Parts: sequence; C-alpha cells; structure tokens
Amino acid sequence: MASGWTPQGLDEFQIADGEAYHRALYLDGDISRPAGWHRDSVNHLLDLAIPHINEGSLVVDYGAGTGGSAIELLKVLDEKGISIELVLIDPLESWFGKAREILHERNDVHFELSITQDKSGRTVFRELDEMLAGRKADVIISSSTLHLVPISALEDLAHQISGSLKTGGIFVWDSGDVESALRPKDVSCLHDPYRSVREYLRDDDARQSLLSKMAAEDAERSEKRIDRIFPVPFSIEILMRAISSAGLLSRISDHVVEFANEDAERFILVPRLAEIAAPLMQGEERNSAIRHAIKEVLAEMRKAGTASDSAYRSYWVYGFHIKP
Repeated sequence: MASGWTPQGLDEFQIADGEAYHRALYLDGDISRPAGWHRDSVNHLLDLAIPHINEGSLVVDYGAGTGGSAIELLKVLDEKGISIELVLIDPLESWFGKAREILHERNDVHFELSITQDKSGRTVFRELDEMLAGRKADVIISSSTLHLVPISALEDLAHQISGSLKTGGIFVWDSGDVESALRPKDVSCLHDPYRSVREYLRDDDARQSLLSKMAAEDAERSEKRIDRIFPVPFSIEILMRAISSAGLLSRISDHVVEFANEDAERFILVPRLAEIAAPLMQGEERNSAIRHAIKEVLAEMRKAGTASDSAYRSYWVYGFHIKP
C-alpha cells in the first residue's frame, strides 16, 4: 500500500473537483485512455527523464496533482520492469486525494502534502528537504506546475530542488504557460483560452448583477482571487535565472501540443478552474456560461490563426537540469 499522506474529510466539492480534473486528463477517467494533450505533453517530459532512472532510483514528482505524470511514468517503468521509489508532492487536497485513490494500492508510491500550518495558524509550504527526510533524489520531475509558482518564490524553490538532488541527479520539468520569444505566432500559451474566457465573462450581465449585490470590498476581493486562477504568464528568462542561481546546468527544448476543443471544455469545467465565472451559481448556470464563452474564444483563436476547427495549439517548454 502507498505510504504517507491520506485525505481526511474531503467535502463534495473537493471530491468532484479531483474527479473532474482526472477526467480532464483521462477520457471517462480511464487511465489507459489519456487525453491527447496530456499524453503528448507528458511523453516528451518522460523521454527526457526516463534514461536517468534506474532500478531503485528515488524519483520525486513535484506538483503531482491528480497523478497524471506519475501514472504515465509508472506505465513505462512497469513495462520495462524497473522498480523505483516514487514520492508525490502537492498542496491541493482535492486533486491529490484523487491521486491517492488511483495509486493507493502501490507500495512503491509515497505521498507528501506540501502545505502545513505554522504556529500562528497560517498556511505555509513545507521545505522539500523535510518532505524527503533529508534523502537525495536521483530524478525530480515537475509537470505543468512551475508557471503557478509566484516569481518571488522561484529562486528559493530552485535552491530547494538543487539541494535535494544527488550529485549527477537531474531535474526535468514542463510548462505550457510560460512566455518565450521562440513561441511561433500561430501557437498560444496553454492557458490563453481560459484567460480569454475570464475576460469574456468579466462583464457578463448576470455575473455583474450578482457582483453588484455584494459589498464593494467583497466583490473586489472576489475579482482578485479569480484573476489568480490563471495568472498572466512570466517569461522563460525569469524561470531560467532562478534555476541557474541554484547552480544547475541547463538545457531547454520545446514542443507544440494540440489541445482538442472537447478537451478544452472539459478542462475549463473542472470546478476549481470554473471559479473564473464566479459568482455565477455553481451548476448549469455557471457551466452554460462557460461553454458558450469557450466556444466563442476558440472561434476567435481560429480567426487569429492559433487554432484549427478541432483544436488549439499550445506551446510547451521543457527544462533539463543536472546537478554538477
């Protein structure tokens, strides 16, 4: 059985949130049927990581979410007959709880919730060294996570990762939502459509009517929270400077991933992500508004040349870093 953190007392929203995000990665929740965008983006990441994974390696998945990258990694290693110790780390109990549900029967997987409360009761992130109990990893992977880390925290995280690698160990990551001058003009950032849905719905009459009934400070606080769900992407240069400051040797590659229209709709209807339409009521009112908005946004992307009739094109960057 898997060891470490187990979810306690998840409510209906959290359970539905984890299930919906899992189904955004796997068609009908079937782990043998990854959505095309998930399969294509993660496969390139694993191509970089797997040559450095050997029997008995300690591998860390930082920002594991519902376990999408871990599931694909374990598929490949199981087929090769390679046994490892895999540590999954994430702060979001709803998504992480789903990962535990899927992988709980494996005795080679360990779970670490990356948040805790300090003495004053504030939620804080745990140090990577603590979560690994001082052990050094052979490989650390991080899929579709680093673009969510605040810029002010990137350098510290890079130093934590470097400090938790063995000499010669590697850190491999991917992100579809960092800006790069190398991004082709006919390709968007991963979350551009969803930021556009947010803008499309910002002045929605029903939504504005609900906001007007809230106290001004509550409405302002709500709008700021919603804007943080899909933050404006920072540049790859900012991320690379943070990683370089930790003394890792680096190389970068890129890949264009098609994101099918139906996958885009499933993604944006994940309850936690669908909060971009708040305070529209959860359920059909909110979902209907989002479905309409994403169709309009994808139509505009087709006109702009960043999408076809069936999918939009997203630009992914891959980092490969060695600890000398």
